[in-house]
Amino acid sequence: LASDFGCGVGKFTLLMAAAFEQVEDCDLAEKGLELARRHFENVQNVAYRQLDLAADEVPYGLVDFGLCVNVLIMPSMDERRRAWRAVTNQVAQGGTLLLVIPSAESVQMGYHRSVEGCLGEGDSCSEAQDRVGQDGLTTEDMLQGVYPLDGLRTKHYLRQELKELLSDHEFDVSEIIKIQYDAENDRADSTSWDWLALGVRR
Repeated sequence: LASDFGCGVGKFTLLMAAAFEQVEDCDLAEKGLELARRHFENVQNVAYRQLDLAADEVPYGLVDFGLCVNVLIMPSMDERRRAWRAVTNQVAQGGTLLLVIPSAESVQMGYHRSVEGCLGEGDSCSEAQDRVGQDGLTTEDMLQGVYPLDGLRTKHYLRQELKELLSDHEFDVSEIIKIQYDAENDRADSTSWDWLALGVRR
C-alpha cells in the first residue's frame, strides 16, 4: 500500500499505481481530486479521498511508501505539527517516506544575491535592503521560516531542521538533496531550490 499525501490533480498517480498494488490519493481540495479521478478513471488500483491532514483521521491502513510533495508547509505551527504526525504515523515500520519541502536556505541565498546585485548597481547598504525587503514579513515569520511563496505565507525548512524533524518522528534519513529550479520551471529566481528528503521508519 502506498499513499500520495496531497496528490493534487494526480501528477504522480500513474507512477505510483504502476509500482504498488494499491494507492491512496488524498488531498484537501475536492476539485483536484475530481480531476485526478476523471483523468485516471481506468486505473483500478487507486482510491481518492478528501482529507485534511491537520484535522481528519486518516481512513486507511499503514503504508509501505508515502509521498508528500509541498504539503507540510502551512504557516500555522499547530496545524503543521498535526499534519506532520498524520503523515509520519501513517508509514509502517520499515516503510519509506519521500518528502519535498521548500528550502529556507534558498530564500536566504536569494535575498543575499538580490542585495549584492543592488549594491553592484550602486545602491548603499540601506537602499539595497529597502529595495529587496519583504513587505509584511514579521520577525515571528522569519524565525519560523515562514516566507511568501506565490503570494502565500509558506513554511520553509532548514536542511538540519528537516533532518531533526524526521528523526523526531522515528525516521532514519537516507538522504536530503536539492531539487534545483531554473526559469524554465516557472521559478523567477534561477537559484532557488527545494529539499527532497528520503526517510525510513524505525
